[in-house]
Amino acid sequence: MAVPVLAGYKINKEFASGGMAKIYDAIQVSLHRPVAIKFLSKKLLSHHEAKALFERESLIIAQLNHPNIVQIYDKGISDDSQPYFVMEKIRGIDLSLMLDEGELPFNKKLDIAIQICKGLAYAHRNGVIHRDIKPSNIIIDQHGDAKILDFGIALTGAEQQALEEPTSVMGTQGYVAPEQVEDYSNATVASDIYSVGVLFYDLFGRPATGGQKISPLRLDASIPEPLKKLIAKCCHPAAIERYQSLTQVRDELLRISQGSHLGQTNIQAMEKENKDLASNFNLLDVLSQSRNKRVLLFQKKSNKQLLVIRRSIGELSGLKEAKLFCSLKHPNIINILAAVKKNDNATVISEYLSGGSLSNQLISNYNEPEFLDVACKIASAIDFAHQNKILHSNLSPNNILFDEKQNPKLCDFGQNWQNSENPDTNREYQPPGEQAFSEQYDIYCMGAIFHHMLYGVPPHTPLPPTVQKLSFRLEKLIDKMLAINPLSRPASAQEVFVELQRIANSEANRNYRSAMGEGPEEKSAAARKREKRAGHTKTDHTLWLSAALGAAIGIIILLLILLLAK
Repeated sequence: MAVPVLAGYKINKEFASGGMAKIYDAIQVSLHRPVAIKFLSKKLLSHHEAKALFERESLIIAQLNHPNIVQIYDKGISDDSQPYFVMEKIRGIDLSLMLDEGELPFNKKLDIAIQICKGLAYAHRNGVIHRDIKPSNIIIDQHGDAKILDFGIALTGAEQQALEEPTSVMGTQGYVAPEQVEDYSNATVASDIYSVGVLFYDLFGRPATGGQKISPLRLDASIPEPLKKLIAKCCHPAAIERYQSLTQVRDELLRISQGSHLGQTNIQAMEKENKDLASNFNLLDVLSQSRNKRVLLFQKKSNKQLLVIRRSIGELSGLKEAKLFCSLKHPNIINILAAVKKNDNATVISEYLSGGSLSNQLISNYNEPEFLDVACKIASAIDFAHQNKILHSNLSPNNILFDEKQNPKLCDFGQNWQNSENPDTNREYQPPGEQAFSEQYDIYCMGAIFHHMLYGVPPHTPLPPTVQKLSFRLEKLIDKMLAINPLSRPASAQEVFVELQRIANSEANRNYRSAMGEGPEEKSAAARKREKRAGHTKTDHTLWLSAALGAAIGIIILLLILLLAK
């Protein structure tokens, strides 16, 4: 069968296909880069919903920036009208084939499971539900990293019936959650968690017999009891009884693993670097690392509490601020438990927040009410810090974290932005030129973050074709926060906080009036009634005042007559 022709690419051969799409091995000619190109099946070109979902998949994954999710480089429509998108070429094997080929070490299975949870939890935080989780949609590359494929290509039951033959867009039998059976559009985060649970049966258990994929008999006695309970909870028939997020699943897996999934080489290196912590803490995971900074997840041995330990090597910036926050507490600033210096190294121990960072939630713009809720809390935290003579000096979406209830908390006060994990990204949120650290510096950074939350891009970046219209006061506030001249910005974070609260209250009043049936038309009628009542009251007051004035004048005249008569 002839391969498609696409300008700029040399397409070699087809290497995967399904009911909805075909994937080809190719080379991007301009960069000599191996890629994979996914084409929508020709039989679905007239199916509008399938085309829309294919388009949606490419747009969403292109914005999902996570090491456990396949990357997309390009998209378009070929000369023969076939939609396509270009992905990274992953040198590896899909999980289903890997499981067929032989037994994986238990620790490697845990590692794969944790990576899958990390990637999907990131997608869920951005409102993306996979809907077709199964081993063949997980690729394990040559470095042992798990990559998730095929996001958002499900159709509803009615749409599936409109197709001439079954396709992959309906998910895969055995992995679909019970609530999706009657109507596939019922897919939720809990549905993905169910599918992950079934995948865990494949990963940790024996092959299914008689099509019975969910069965405790698939898990032998060597499987730890907590892992058996975890898998069973993921696969509970009732969605409400499952875990409510894959972050919770990941954290449970980390407790079960106790760091064993990291591999012996990594464990030995981390244990050597953190031997001073070994008596009180167990290393569970490496959250991030760079040349001179480590962010590690530990479990305290005494009470099993999860804690984050940030270690800066040869770098003490932020240590003074961390020590101050050991005694200063604010609901929107991360809780610092300890901050110590040893030689030229700094160690900061803080609470663990499972909700990820703001940078992981900026694919979709915040609407104004959602924004105001988060923005007020951020401004309150910065105001609290400034009241205590503490500058942040490095505020960006990367150091605004969320707890499991999506409450934002700020961290990394006073740290050198050049030593952060993504210095170029952080620079997008800082004032242009060389400006001294000050309260106005923090206010600019805060305004840049607010700009990104509402418009989808940082300042000085071209706006998307369509952006939401903001209330005049909010737009004016953000413009003032982003003034080039520091003296033209708000005088304090408290001023920003107060104005945000006023805008939020006016927004709440508008929502209240709307809920009470006072929309634009109803409101006009209600306003007319109020004006009418006000007019009647004004008339009554005028008549009363006129009568009183007339009586007073009459009394004065009478008194004058009596005086003259004497």
